[in-house]
Order: sequence, then structure tokens, then C-alpha cells
Amino acid sequence: MTRFFVHVIYLISVVAAVAALLNPSAAAAADRVYLSRADIEAGLVGKPVMSKNLSSGSMSHWEFRSDGTVEASRTGLGRASGTWVIHDDGRMCVTMVNRTVCRYWFRTATSLANADTMSPDAPTVAEVRFD
Repeated sequence: MTRFFVHVIYLISVVAAVAALLNPSAAAAADRVYLSRADIEAGLVGKPVMSKNLSSGSMSHWEFRSDGTVEASRTGLGRASGTWVIHDDGRMCVTMVNRTVCRYWFRTATSLANADTMSPDAPTVAEVRFD
């Protein structure tokens, strides 16, 4: 009986590894831990971060202040100011230059990042690191 369970566990791990190789984004999405409003306030507000947009490769510096304002700068494009708000579902919205963009923040084993939705297959928009 014990040998049977060892084989079953081995088979399950092989299937999971093959699935991760065939669909790495789904495997990565499964490792996401979405942040709550309180997590975002404690983890991002008042801490300067460097953000890398994964589709364009552009880097920008952000500072979310406790008074609800935000400052951002990007080399070659200058600086911009705006406001931020976090909704009860953990969605953070930033209004800047007459445009509002909302993202859901999450942690993985190796990064802090955001996506447009909480869907398991939502593409990662940006990854951040603390300055």
C-alpha cells in the first residue's frame, strides 16, 4: 500500500511539472498572492519603488504618499503628479494626466507585481522593486 502511494505522488508531481513546462504563465499565476487593501497600504505607501513595465521594458520611479497623492518620473518623459485610491477588493487606481488606471497587486516567490485583473491568467503588467 505504501509503495502504491509513493507511485501516485510521483505521478502527480510529474504531471504537474509537465503542465508547468507546457503552460508557464498558468504555473506562475498559481503562485500569485493578491494583496489586500491593508497589505498595499503597509507595503507600498511611503516607500519609493522602481517599476518595470514588462511589455515596453520602460522603467519608472513611483512614490505613493499617505495623503493620497502620487509622484512618478520616467527618464525622457519627465515627472507627473496625481492621486491614488485603493478599493475594498484591493484594486489600486491612479489618476494622473486626466487618465485613471487600476491594477491589482500581488506577490510571487520572487517579485511584487501588478495586473489588470485578478484572473489567474491575467498578464503581469509591471514588476517593482524598492529603491
